Amino acid sequence: MADADFGYVGSGPGKITLYKGKEVVKRNVNSDVAVDELINLLKDNEAWIEP
Repeated sequence: MADADFGYVGSGPGKITLYKGKEVVKRNVNSDVAVDELINLLKDNEAWIEP
């Protein structure tokens, strides 16, 4: 993940942490909304491409 633009990493049971580069953007995000949070992060940074 060290070279990733964005990261999605497990941080505990049912929790993830989101990264932009090496910077933590959000901690302890519930895994049931984590994908949506990652998509929002990508959209906020104009990195999302509609499938």
